[in-house]
Amino acid sequence: MNEKSLKNILGLAQRAQRLVSGNFQVTDAISKDKVKILILTTDASPSTVREFEKFAEEKNFPIARVLTKEDLGQCLGKEMRSVAAITDEGFKKSVDKILNNFSDKENE
Repeated sequence: MNEKSLKNILGLAQRAQRLVSGNFQVTDAISKDKVKILILTTDASPSTVREFEKFAEEKNFPIARVLTKEDLGQCLGKEMRSVAAITDEGFKKSVDKILNNFSDKENE
């Protein structure tokens, strides 16, 4: 994964108001069926992981386990965050492309 590209896309989505972050805002977006892809940090607490994995299974949206809380918060211009959600299909496709490029390179 090109971490820099991912951070840039997430920051752009934040500025375009196509990303929500933090447990409360993400949970609200999930309840309104707005989530296209969930970003869950690699160092999120086990209870947070369980909670959002359950939501993802119920609502059928993908989860990407990437970045640290500090990195996610920093690229969004906020304090540490464990979770964020992309609410736009175009930004979701951009994140998918970055994640798939990483996956392809790992398998080479």
